[in-house]
Amino acid sequence: MNPKLDRFLENHNMNYLYLLLSNMEVSRLNNLPASAKNRFGKKLTEVAMEHVAANEIPDYTVEEEFDEEQE
Repeated sequence: MNPKLDRFLENHNMNYLYLLLSNMEVSRLNNLPASAKNRFGKKLTEVAMEHVAANEIPDYTVEEEFDEEQE
């Protein structure tokens, strides 16, 4: 990573980066099919923030295609 960017994030906390990544994850989740979104049981923003905090971004479209193939 760029040293200037590292220093900026260290000096200004990681909140901005966390919120930026969460916003990107919300956009990604919002583009999922309705059947995938209905499985969450929570607001998309809450799910997105949990994904970013856990550093785990699941691929729901692959899971949905896999479920359809098994039926």
